[in-house]
Amino acid sequence: MPVYNMDKTADYFQPGGPLERSIPGFVYRQEQVCLAEGIADAFSNSEFLVAEAGTGVGKTYAYLLPAFLWSLIEKERVVISTRTKALQQQIIGRDIPDLLDAASLDLKFMEAKGRENYLCWNKYTSILAGKQNLNESQQLFMTRILSWAEKTLTGDRKELNIGADLMKHWPILAADRRGCRRDMCSHHEKCFRLKMMKNLHRADIIVVNHALLLSDLQVNNSILPEYKYLIIDEAHHFDRESFDKLSCSFSYLETSDLFKALYFKDKKYARGYIPHLKSRYPNLTEPLNGAGELVSRSMQLLDSMFSILTSSRMAKDSNYSMVIENQHLEQTWFVELMDDYQEWQVNTRILLDKLRSIQTELGGQEEEGEISGFINALQELAEYAYLIMEENIDCPDSINWIEYRDGWASSLVSSYIMIGDILRERLYSRLNTVIMVSATLAIEERFDYFLDKVGLNEYLQDERVRTLLQRSPFDYKKQAVLYTVYNMPPPSSQEHSRSAARVLPDIIEAAGGGILVLFTARKQLQEVSAKIKPWCQAKGINLLIQDESGASGLLLEEFIASKDSVLLGLETFWEGIDVKGEALRCVVIVKLPFRSPSDPFCIASDKHCRLHRRNSFQHFMLPDGAMRFKQGTGRLIRSESDRGVVVVLDNRLEKCNYGRIFKNSIPIVQTVSLQEKDLGAEIRRFIAAGADD
Repeated sequence: MPVYNMDKTADYFQPGGPLERSIPGFVYRQEQVCLAEGIADAFSNSEFLVAEAGTGVGKTYAYLLPAFLWSLIEKERVVISTRTKALQQQIIGRDIPDLLDAASLDLKFMEAKGRENYLCWNKYTSILAGKQNLNESQQLFMTRILSWAEKTLTGDRKELNIGADLMKHWPILAADRRGCRRDMCSHHEKCFRLKMMKNLHRADIIVVNHALLLSDLQVNNSILPEYKYLIIDEAHHFDRESFDKLSCSFSYLETSDLFKALYFKDKKYARGYIPHLKSRYPNLTEPLNGAGELVSRSMQLLDSMFSILTSSRMAKDSNYSMVIENQHLEQTWFVELMDDYQEWQVNTRILLDKLRSIQTELGGQEEEGEISGFINALQELAEYAYLIMEENIDCPDSINWIEYRDGWASSLVSSYIMIGDILRERLYSRLNTVIMVSATLAIEERFDYFLDKVGLNEYLQDERVRTLLQRSPFDYKKQAVLYTVYNMPPPSSQEHSRSAARVLPDIIEAAGGGILVLFTARKQLQEVSAKIKPWCQAKGINLLIQDESGASGLLLEEFIASKDSVLLGLETFWEGIDVKGEALRCVVIVKLPFRSPSDPFCIASDKHCRLHRRNSFQHFMLPDGAMRFKQGTGRLIRSESDRGVVVVLDNRLEKCNYGRIFKNSIPIVQTVSLQEKDLGAEIRRFIAAGADD
């Protein structure tokens, strides 16, 4: 039985308590206390808790404090996972230190990061020894990091501050999977990634992001130390993250880079690691020549395979995904693809055998470890190709697709249709407690959709799963209103973009700036921005356009600093941004955020629904869209003093029956349906009423 008394948790949050005394700006909120107590209860009873905490509840402190107390008293490690690295760093850099100090608790905490964040000492020493040809820019990068590399205790790239133009060369030093010698590396004592992993075993609290948490499942839990208590923040994305990160990919670029690192002909000269070995070991010339020929043939076959995949592209879009359906397996292009693939796989196996024999000949030499890294990387790529092309291609539990970038096939990918089943098998089954928390998990105050998509509904039968809904403490009735323009053209029509461009100037003039305009498609963003840009320039309005005016992070900084700007953004800006005060007083949603039906995740969810004899629109597209709508509208009110409007330019919110599900899922109480001509006056009236208050 646990010793931990969960009743003590609330004492820390009380008025006049430790948090209020020590943390500037801390405000007592009953919703936060209820959430913290619910989490403490889940720890004590080995339960799975799914909790929605509305904006302003203070969910981070609400889960951190019970985690601290549980770890301290019960001597149990707790892992906290976030979707974004920004939140991960905020928790590590600010929230945990502040809370531990306020509560006078002594715990070891650590951030776990992916291997690519760390300097590889083997790569570093190889470059210093002149074993790799660097261009002028790469040489400058090396010069700038030399002093840091010799002094750093962590090898973490975040310690560097040398500008993006040089940091783009970080991969030449990064501890990536392909270049790792593993047990054959002679620099174990200097391996920063291994140091990080060893330190994790001494930590009471470990903070990771979802990508690393899921990668750990892919490699049989060989990254993180054992844990039985897990908190998943930003949980509304966990199913999508799982679908992406638990997939396997056969990438043209990754595979061709590996082959070129081994051997390629540059005009008259042979380059790569195999020619390097020939110069060092003339006695191995014959097997090395054979290996070079095998690499060349594998590269030819790889080019042919991806040329066939490129020719199979059926959409005009240059960047999209095409799911491989059963009917494709009988088509000429796929038969040709399989012929090339099978020859590639046979040729690559022979190459692996040849490289292993060369490795044996190099036994005890420095290069034995290097060739081992190539063998491991090539073996892994061949296994991924086998999984996709032979095991999963016609498996009813998998979905397979081709990724196209800039019009060319870039990779073959495979993932699971029943992602919840995989999570139950690999993750939940070995945990005592899982806490999933987010500001958007419930649809019309019900958690059925979320529980189903993350695979927790199976635990409802033994009453192991509990749900908790803590609404935002903000006064949405006074602070916000939602307007729907019901006489807009249908969102599928060509007229919709023209109408949106006509309405936006009215909204901008009425609100006076501080406007975030959210789009679901890049094409429409470009169409609308092109139409309103001349008007904005003539009026002196600072128009910020995603991917045109600068990087997302810099755009957000400028948007906040200027206070009267208009920012046009895509999915990046639908969630995770926290803009308080006058800088954001109006959110415009151009279309309801339904996913593209061609998205592999969407197709997988559709198949999942059909396997369970469910309507995929009702059980996936609609609740998923409502949850994303909830995220978008949630950008508006971020504090007790915020006030503003949401404008929806999609008439389906009023004209379709399912519109009520969208409206019933958000905390904004006032909703008004009006014509385009009345919108500006209504916005001015609401803003004036706030000024009078």
